[in-house]
Amino acid sequence: MRTRTPIVIVAVLLIAVAAVPPLGVADTAAECEFPHERTDATGTTVTVEESPDRIVVLAPSAAQTVWALGAQDRVVGMPREYHATYLNGTDGVTNVVTETGQPKIETVVAQEPDLVLAPNVTDPETVETLRSSGLTVYHFRQVGSLAGVSEKTRTTGRLIGACEAAATVSSDTETRVSDVREGTADRDRPLVYYAMGGGWTAGPDTFIGDVIATAGGENVAARANISEYGQISAEVLAREDPDWIVAPEGTDIDSTALANTTAVRDEQIVRVNRDYLHQAGPRVTNPLERIARHLHGASASFTTNGTANASITVNGTETTTGDSDAAMATTTTQTPAAPTDAGGPGFGPAAGAIALVAGAGLVRRRR
Repeated sequence: MRTRTPIVIVAVLLIAVAAVPPLGVADTAAECEFPHERTDATGTTVTVEESPDRIVVLAPSAAQTVWALGAQDRVVGMPREYHATYLNGTDGVTNVVTETGQPKIETVVAQEPDLVLAPNVTDPETVETLRSSGLTVYHFRQVGSLAGVSEKTRTTGRLIGACEAAATVSSDTETRVSDVREGTADRDRPLVYYAMGGGWTAGPDTFIGDVIATAGGENVAARANISEYGQISAEVLAREDPDWIVAPEGTDIDSTALANTTAVRDEQIVRVNRDYLHQAGPRVTNPLERIARHLHGASASFTTNGTANASITVNGTETTTGDSDAAMATTTTQTPAAPTDAGGPGFGPAAGAIALVAGAGLVRRRR
């Protein structure tokens, strides 16, 4: 018996060790316990009693994030036709917004959601109306930088009980952003004009501005004293002569002011996926990498996603966080597309103009 005792002890110890999950996994699981309290953008302490089985998302950016976390099977309401058609598996999910992206209160309430995720673009009055109907609503803070995307991903994961997935997705996002930033850090910074249409552009103090800066470009809007969103004059564009133009696919950039610029003359126009760039979600890394690769070419020392989708494995399921932009034309001229969503930082030409002129600070506050 004495000869067997060490063997028995070792066997017991091995079984005990095998039963203990890795430290990171255990920590993540513990962090996802419910009920969970978190203060949102309205200053309200929101309590989620248990992991929600029925989720409504009020804007495409929130939908994109939930899809990236592999929790799309729990979504019962979303903006199906409003800048979220690129998401797979939306059949059977109720559309809860109008054609212009405004939440339909009665439709949202009718879904009997355990949790409503409302990106910052959602009007605070809408949030309060939904709360007065007895719904649990979390109103996200504004995302004004690429770092904010990872923070939003983690917050979403915590609220819906998908902490491990959120850690994986946010880590992937941070790695790709860091690779681009480091890979372009020592490069010359070409002058970039982000063309939203109608002369509207995004300044350096915006989400899109951070993408341009991280990709290794200098934003021409800063030379026009535009820090957020505004119209840049033809005279400034002609004088500053941007090296590159970045524009959402479908945006009309045919302009006399741009005709003699280096960007147009050398056909240095980068088309990007509007929804990926304007929505503060994990897929923003695709246009980021695309812009950086065009601006710096072979001199950029980072590895992009290329033409393949970026996929990560979450809970044994492969989830796509990106999509190819490679097939986009680089010099097409088309009429402006419909305004982008509201879960992101940008607006289409028409909606952007109306919002910016009608209310000072609207764009800054509601993203």
